[in-house]
Amino acid sequence: MTTAADPVTAPAAAPGTPFDVAETDRLLTTTRSVRRRLDLDRPVPREIVEQALEVAVQAPTANDQQNWRWLVVTEQSVKDELAAVVRHAWNFHQREVLTRSGRRRNNAQNQRNNASAATLVDILAKVPVLVIPCVLGRPPDIGAIDEEYVRTAAGRRNVGTWQEDVRLGAMRASNFYGSIFPAVWSFQLALRSRGLGSTITGLHLPFEKHVGALLGIPSGVTQVCMVPVAYTVGTDFRPASRHPAAERTHWERWQG
Repeated sequence: MTTAADPVTAPAAAPGTPFDVAETDRLLTTTRSVRRRLDLDRPVPREIVEQALEVAVQAPTANDQQNWRWLVVTEQSVKDELAAVVRHAWNFHQREVLTRSGRRRNNAQNQRNNASAATLVDILAKVPVLVIPCVLGRPPDIGAIDEEYVRTAAGRRNVGTWQEDVRLGAMRASNFYGSIFPAVWSFQLALRSRGLGSTITGLHLPFEKHVGALLGIPSGVTQVCMVPVAYTVGTDFRPASRHPAAERTHWERWQG
């Protein structure tokens, strides 16, 4: 297990690149999910959010569709309503999901994660900015077999048994979510480089329809998460404890 104290080492500058690799890696490895260290009293200027979003929309997007949309909420009355939705979802999540799955066991890391998430629920209405990244359209059905594809000439060409189980929904889902979450991560990185923190939560999504009505989001637009944004109390974030990548990496074939 790589601990938070173990630095990710890299040369200051790799041959052929204009970037300071060590500084780039420091940004990438210390952009954490921030909940407890959000500064709730310091206003976040609109231009800072706009700058970070300009960085975000440089992220890859399938077929260059750029079908992302960003809903930024700063109005206190609206944040209060969103926080109430998240609180309701959290209570359900705690009571039903965590208990049923056995995740409330006496595990120190689980307890810390749970306490951190609970903190976000408690303070959400006070966070200066809430951003809801959205995608135009609705997510595809991953499991549906595309029978039309199988019937086409392209689908029949060199048909083998592996081609009879065609689930284009998986590819479409990859395009759908793969065109927004890289942008969300870029948004978080841009915030971190400017002294702000953020985290991703999806607690409001069970009530997406209600939130959509509250914010005027059309029913054909998918909310993918919520990103609370604030300046951080201190900027001394460190890499998280992670299993080494080598323990989770397979080369050429899946092993074990």
